[in-house]
Amino acid sequence: MATANIAEAIAAGETYIIAEIGQNHQGDLEHAKKLISIAAESGVNAVKSQKRHTRTLLTDEEYDRPYDSPNAFADTYGLHRDALELSVEQHTELKEHAESLGIAYFVSPWDPVSSAQMSDVGMPIFKIASASITDEETVRAACKSGKPVIISTGMSTEDQIEQCVNWLRDEEIEHRYILHCTSTYPSKFEELNLSYMNSLAEKYPDCDIGFSGHHKGIAMDIAATAMGAKIIERHFTLDRTQKGGDHAASLEPAGLAKLVRDVRAYESAIGDGIKKIYDGEKPMIAKLRRVK
Repeated sequence: MATANIAEAIAAGETYIIAEIGQNHQGDLEHAKKLISIAAESGVNAVKSQKRHTRTLLTDEEYDRPYDSPNAFADTYGLHRDALELSVEQHTELKEHAESLGIAYFVSPWDPVSSAQMSDVGMPIFKIASASITDEETVRAACKSGKPVIISTGMSTEDQIEQCVNWLRDEEIEHRYILHCTSTYPSKFEELNLSYMNSLAEKYPDCDIGFSGHHKGIAMDIAATAMGAKIIERHFTLDRTQKGGDHAASLEPAGLAKLVRDVRAYESAIGDGIKKIYDGEKPMIAKLRRVK
């Protein structure tokens, strides 16, 4: 079984795999529970969702803006966001559901109110979304929990990443994680720039580095693991054709299960670097080697 505690998993050499359900639950608690259950069956370490307090996040003008989109759940952007939100009590129920299955559940808070609310219910990890990396108030509010903090770096400059990491250092967060990310949905392979993980590792030796991807398939996640990613995060849905902006860039259940299988296979295959003759090779020596 995967390890739910992020620091313990990484210390033990286990890649921490996060199934990001975001708002692919469509604002429905039972749908969210089903996503969590299937993700747990696949062997992930954690499931992540999102939390917004829309009246804090949006101005009145943004809230009332007409929202004419194939992915709209309401006529204005604010009502659309509200339709996809789960309450604090529902997130607490999802956390308990995930923990009963042996995995972690946590969220990305998009505003300081959500950071405080999720801290109050005891979320074990906080994730700062790429969109929030410049939001000092939200970041510092998340840090007040004292829990591990992960930041994603999509659509961000070097200076913005460094600024956010410094906020985590200021708040004395012990376990800090940075995910290389490209915020396109889905991302083209030539946009992934996996080598940037090496740059992050060199610049931030006090942080563990991982990869959050929105690309097609799972080969690049295995490549990122082989390149040293300590965390792999992928969006997860039951059906990529559902209404919503993230579904098309998400893995379905079979894809998530294969990702976990292949990451764990890599972990097993990497070995210790010491040459040895395996028991299964000994009959081959007798059969195939002319000079023994």
